[in-house]
Amino acid sequence: MNKFLTMYGVSAEIDTAENGATTENWAVLGEGIENLAEALNEVVYSGFYLHNGGYGNSEVTGMQPVVTMSGKRIVGDAAQDYLFNPDRKYGLGEKRKSKLKLTTASAEGDVVITCPVTIANIQELSGNTQDGSAISFELRFNGKPEITTGSKE
Repeated sequence: MNKFLTMYGVSAEIDTAENGATTENWAVLGEGIENLAEALNEVVYSGFYLHNGGYGNSEVTGMQPVVTMSGKRIVGDAAQDYLFNPDRKYGLGEKRKSKLKLTTASAEGDVVITCPVTIANIQELSGNTQDGSAISFELRFNGKPEITTGSKE
């Protein structure tokens, strides 16, 4: 049976354990999140070989996926409080490191992508005075993600 992939069917979690902790502490990135966008940021090599009569061939030789999320600030939500903590928001280096777990559907079953990430381009304060504060942030993959596929039910 075919399955229509809706964005509300995608699950995202961030590890809120402080760097150096021996156990992970996953918090759902969901409350207040209205938009999620994925960019693979591929490096593409193009080669133009003699036998192709002037036409090229392409190979994807690298990438750094980035997940961008935006929505409204919800004070008291564990994931958002972690992301917008002033020490992290205004911090550099290790203060911006975490892990992302992204779960989505595929024809083979649920796909779980887990990867260390750097939290970048944090925006917490934005919008009209009578609206909820607009937020956005990027979760930039650090290295090759671990990908697992569950069995199809």
